Amino acid sequence: MRQHISKVLSPLAFTLMSVSLILAGCSEPMPESYQPLPQSIKISDVNLYDQNGQTIHDEKLTGQWSLVFFGYTYCPDVCPTTLAELNRVAANIKGDELQVVLVSVDPERDNPEQLKNYIEYFNPKFQAWSGDINNIENLARQMHIFFQKQAYGESYLMDHSSQVVLVNPNGEYTGFFTAPLNTDDMSRYLNSLM
Repeated sequence: MRQHISKVLSPLAFTLMSVSLILAGCSEPMPESYQPLPQSIKISDVNLYDQNGQTIHDEKLTGQWSLVFFGYTYCPDVCPTTLAELNRVAANIKGDELQVVLVSVDPERDNPEQLKNYIEYFNPKFQAWSGDINNIENLARQMHIFFQKQAYGESYLMDHSSQVVLVNPNGEYTGFFTAPLNTDDMSRYLNSLM
């Protein structure tokens, strides 16, 4: 009886191990900077506007993969650097299955015209969203983003998280990329998802 079981299990074990190795070889490893969530979070109650003044709701985060970055147009360093890196990532993505979104954490200064001029400098296909501060805070909370106003001389800066959030085509927050972004690794990984 034992010999019969081992004769059946040995080929089965070999087959399962072979399939596992083949599948492992076909999938792109996650970049070191990517932190997946243990469980995806469905994004809801989005009520913002884009750089063209069009209203944005939840469905704008469905139907394709989205990279969402929170920042602002007066940001002196992190925002322009991150958007330039996201432009390099977008250039390496196959097809139109990725949207890149800047969500402004500075609605006092970032009106649609300001957003449009700023975001189109990086890529005319990118989206830039803003709106009522309570609606921005709601989306930021869902995506685990921190931001607050900091006095700076006679003006102010916005202190904010720098991670780039990944949202799947079902509108679910699945994880985030941390700085420094490796654009080649990100592009390869995102292409493997699409």
